[in-house]
Amino acid sequence: MNTPRLTYEDKVVLDVESTNSQRRQRVALASTFGFHHDVYMSVAWSLARVMNRMLTGSVEVYANVPFFYDFQKVVDDLGLYQDEYRQIDELSTALRNDLDEKSIDLVILGTCEIDLRDGESSRQLLSIWDERPQNRKFTLVCIVHDVKDTSWQSAITEWSRRRAIRIVTIAEHVAQSFRESFNKLSDSSDPVISSAGYEYIPIDVHVPILPLRNLPERSVSGPLSKAVIQGSFSVDRRDYRNVFHDLNNSLYENASAWGYQALGDHKSFVADNTLSTPPFQLFILGSGNLKVPVELSNVVQVRSDLTYPEYYNLMSQMDICLPAFAEAGQYMHYQASSTFAMALQCDVPILVTPRTRHAYAYADDDRVTVTRPAAMREVAVLKALRLGDASFFLNAPMPLMNTISMGSNQHLKYAVESMLSRGWRRTRKEFDDFKIGIWKRNDDLAYRLIHDL
Repeated sequence: MNTPRLTYEDKVVLDVESTNSQRRQRVALASTFGFHHDVYMSVAWSLARVMNRMLTGSVEVYANVPFFYDFQKVVDDLGLYQDEYRQIDELSTALRNDLDEKSIDLVILGTCEIDLRDGESSRQLLSIWDERPQNRKFTLVCIVHDVKDTSWQSAITEWSRRRAIRIVTIAEHVAQSFRESFNKLSDSSDPVISSAGYEYIPIDVHVPILPLRNLPERSVSGPLSKAVIQGSFSVDRRDYRNVFHDLNNSLYENASAWGYQALGDHKSFVADNTLSTPPFQLFILGSGNLKVPVELSNVVQVRSDLTYPEYYNLMSQMDICLPAFAEAGQYMHYQASSTFAMALQCDVPILVTPRTRHAYAYADDDRVTVTRPAAMREVAVLKALRLGDASFFLNAPMPLMNTISMGSNQHLKYAVESMLSRGWRRTRKEFDDFKIGIWKRNDDLAYRLIHDL
């Protein structure tokens, strides 16, 4: 049975002392990109809530609608945005022609890596900014995802010179990487660059976690049986090969631990229906092409090109989410993965290492994560959590030191035992309280954006 959940507004009230200092009254949120609407529409939601409580200001969205993959239904059902949509090509007209006290004074681009990629878009916006009278200037806010995507970043220089740009990322490690990049540019030997004031560009974080409703109640019994990896099927981004390799080997060693029969003469592992517990399944949600080993064809379930409602429904049934980031990938330094927000808004805990928690600092929280020691690979953790027993790992010989067990390292042993003691289940209240904190910080950012803080 699905019990009613208190809304965000029921639980949190933004403290507003005065509206006198609000600098930005009319916000235009725009994007030419056909994706990332879940990111920028969460910003629209934050801004609208803050402005509604302050009884002043408005948000208008310039985008091609309806949004792809039925995200429009999500926006409408959750009430993320309830006003009229405008076509993207109407933005420049509004910026040029509406120059009274109700003119647009804050422009937010949903994916600057795409929205400013051609260079002409930035030049046009900059020309409009220069033409406007001094008391009608607007601030440009760039929502960005990838520090290494530099194709558009030359546009930042002139905006920075005018003190008219801010950066918003979806995770702390990307914000930190942009800060390091900007600090380096501020030390450039080229006076055109060093004089632009890169070190003064504000950089903030807005975590795109939506207030999803009617998430299913979770069972309080039974073994871990559904894990998920979500996102692009690119092996350059996620370590599918090693996950499949480790899972295959573990099934060969002890298929019954996973709820399967020994392979025998079969081409693929088959569920053992004589067991009282459900077999383990690894779901792969995303887009692209991915080759799954034939032995795992009954274990690994690939779902691609789901609509957003379908995705949220399936994700919310998972026991745990694996980031499975590729070792050579960018997700720990320069690029933000959608995995964390996607899982956490569906009340699915994420399997992390201390390093991952440090990178995605907003998820550095035991209420929504399961923390594994880095020496224990993800598949081994899944097996240990499913069995409630990690002796197979702790008693295994340490690499290159066959006479010493992994458990002889007391720090490692303690980390494994602590992980098992806490278990993998997280309560609805833990997720609710975590998300309330995220939304409060998002609201704080929205408040700063409209007050130029």
